[in-house]
Parts: sequence; C-alpha cells; structure tokens
Amino acid sequence: MKLSVVRSPRAAVELRDIANYLAELSPPAAQRFLDAMEMAQERLATFPNSGAPGLSPGARRLVIGDYIVAYRVRRDSVQIFAVRHARRRDARP
Repeated sequence: MKLSVVRSPRAAVELRDIANYLAELSPPAAQRFLDAMEMAQERLATFPNSGAPGLSPGARRLVIGDYIVAYRVRRDSVQIFAVRHARRRDARP
C-alpha cells in the first residue's frame, strides 16, 4: 500500500528556495533536483522506512544527492518537514 507524501510549509519553502537558487546557476541542475525530489517522494510513498533514523525520535533522513530530506512516518502518510543541503545542520521538527 502506498502512503501519501505531504510537505510541511517549511519544507515547501526550502524546496522552492533550493530550486530557485539552482535555476540561477543552471536551469538543468534545478530540473535534475526537482526530478530527484519527485523520485524520492515516490520512494517514500512505497518504502517509508527507507531512510536512516534521524536525530529526533521518530524522524528519519533520506539522502538525495547533496541534500537531506527529513521526514516522519505517520499512520497514513509520510510528512517531509525539512530539506537541507548536507553541509547544513540537521533539521529539527
């Protein structure tokens, strides 16, 4: 059974900001990032526990290229609460 994947408002803003930053440098890089994020969401919908345990209880992290997607598995969904470059500190829910 596939779960729905939802983004918190914070994660949505972070994704938009990353994509905009990459688009300024290279539009193809921005598209690759967005495609990778789409594939990550599909993966989480099918395999919600595929990421490593996060720092906070119940949180998990999925590495996508140079980015870390922080999420929680809920009863009927996966909630992405942050997307960060791997060089930044881990996100706290």
